[in-house]
Amino acid sequence: MSAPGAAAEANAAFRRRVGAGARTVPVVFDLATRAGLDSDASGARGLVGRCGVPVDSIDDMRVLFGGLRLGRIFPTLAADASAAPLLLLYQLVAEEHGTPARRLAGAVRNDVFRGPLDHGPGGLPLRSRLRLAMDVVAYGLAELPRWQSLSVCGHRLAGPGADPALEIARTVAGGVEYLRAAAAAGLDAHAVVPRFSICLTAGATARESRARLRAARGVWARTTRERLAPGLPAPRLYVRHSRLDPPSAPPRPRPPASAIEAAALALLARTDRPGGALTLLGLDGGAGRPAPRPALRPHPAADALRARQSERLAKLRAWRIQSAVDEALRRLHGAAESDDNVLYPMKEALAARATVGEVCATLHTAWAPGLR
Repeated sequence: MSAPGAAAEANAAFRRRVGAGARTVPVVFDLATRAGLDSDASGARGLVGRCGVPVDSIDDMRVLFGGLRLGRIFPTLAADASAAPLLLLYQLVAEEHGTPARRLAGAVRNDVFRGPLDHGPGGLPLRSRLRLAMDVVAYGLAELPRWQSLSVCGHRLAGPGADPALEIARTVAGGVEYLRAAAAAGLDAHAVVPRFSICLTAGATARESRARLRAARGVWARTTRERLAPGLPAPRLYVRHSRLDPPSAPPRPRPPASAIEAAALALLARTDRPGGALTLLGLDGGAGRPAPRPALRPHPAADALRARQSERLAKLRAWRIQSAVDEALRRLHGAAESDDNVLYPMKEALAARATVGEVCATLHTAWAPGLR
């Protein structure tokens, strides 16, 4: 549960962090925002303020980053399904501060292979999620040259208790699928690879973590050379400690990097068969998906924060020019039904004070009307 002060308190924490000399600013949005729900939506009950800060519109993003010199910090946005609108809201606020997009640097967590969140409405189909991710990448290449806009969260993708070989195989499979989608969208793989990062579960020791990273680099190099193109660089690889394994879990074997690499390559060989990649990624409806989150317990602060956010949304809708919002959302819907990049009309809609929930609902209406 985040602190009940929402964007204002998060902004104060950011200022203290930057004032102490930090440049990286981690930003975690709440479960409702990450699921593409406005705080006053019926499906957001119990999710507002959970695990992060709610951001419903440009008004909240202005509060969240007020007083910060955005050309000098590196925010990391944990955005999930709402990566596109949250990235655009950050850009809009930066431009209001007088910082041009080309000077902005940062990263957004935008891993389509994690699937829909465990809470909130049904997610978009995988093909639509890939389309949106490639639109984000193409927009970044054109407008935000210093921004990382893709990620593969291997530590979540593999599920709790997965061995390093399975985690690396699934993670590399996800990266390869990104590059295939990029090629289908007419993007250069050499330009796309620097745009995404790979996160793996840390080992029990620093030595074990280094072995996993060496194995992942080897698997990446061989797989992309054989299946895509020679000479592709490796994406940014890093490890993080998993919160999914129970503290009492027994010690796991610690194979050397060569053994991990060989086992991961053997698993990846299965993706040569039709449907193999989806099976390995756990996206075929079978086993291998991360365990669902436990049910959330009621929290009084969540209801109070939802009430405050709902009041802010009511004021925003009362004061904005609704006809401009409606027209911008119509253009967004038209772009989604065509091959146009949806981020350009999405930015116009958000600038007109459309909400995160409204732009996400527009995409669902165009791409998956039966899921929302």
